[in-house]
Amino acid sequence: MTNETPGYVFSGESSDESSRLGALETLWDPGSKQVLSELGVGPGWRCLEIGPGGGSLVECIAERGAAVTAIDIDTRFIDHLDSELITVRRADIREEELPRAEFDLVHARLVLEHLSDRRELLDKLAATLQPGGWMVIEDMDWTTFGLIDDSGGAFSRVAEVVIDFMARTGFEPNYGSQVIGDLVDAGLVDVRGEGRCRVIDSRSTEFDFFRLTFDSLREALVGAGLVTNEEAAAMAAGFAQDVRLCTPLMVAGIGRRA
Repeated sequence: MTNETPGYVFSGESSDESSRLGALETLWDPGSKQVLSELGVGPGWRCLEIGPGGGSLVECIAERGAAVTAIDIDTRFIDHLDSELITVRRADIREEELPRAEFDLVHARLVLEHLSDRRELLDKLAATLQPGGWMVIEDMDWTTFGLIDDSGGAFSRVAEVVIDFMARTGFEPNYGSQVIGDLVDAGLVDVRGEGRCRVIDSRSTEFDFFRLTFDSLREALVGAGLVTNEEAAAMAAGFAQDVRLCTPLMVAGIGRRA
């Protein structure tokens, strides 16, 4: 999804957006793929992927022999995946009418936390599941984020200004800790949650997700008056240091339609 959608602040126009999404996938795909494997996704399954980013999980689902419909507001990074098993649709899920009782799996990662009407959207997505179908919603809880040794508090300040900026458009930074309750309220059964947190260093590809996220928002943060140009430059320089970072907690909320 791009900032063509109200509530989503990242621009697909950025030259680094593809790299940012790739780093995100490197960071979080292993856990997502493990969940899909545990659910038994495979031949005969019909799956709906919301906001697929760079498309790595779309490819994973298709490689397991399942058919997948990938919906995003901006499909430039996944159009090339359209194939016999993969259907790519450019649409805003808040406005698009979705089929009812069609899918065996609905998956969304780092999507609902950005959308203020997330609770209503969960009901809408749940209605697309056929009886017995599974929903997996993955979102973050930022309370664990920070440097292993951030004595100067620089990275805490980065997180603070970025979250403050995104919250102005409806972003909920700790939706990961709320998603389980929302799945229950949406009428799903066998609801459970799994959380994973990574410790990464600044030389890793995974670290690029946080660096590029800050870079993509830097101008907007200054424009919003949250930081000065000098502060933004100091924060950007901090990402070049040799550091270790504790990521936010990624929570996978899992539930089944009765």
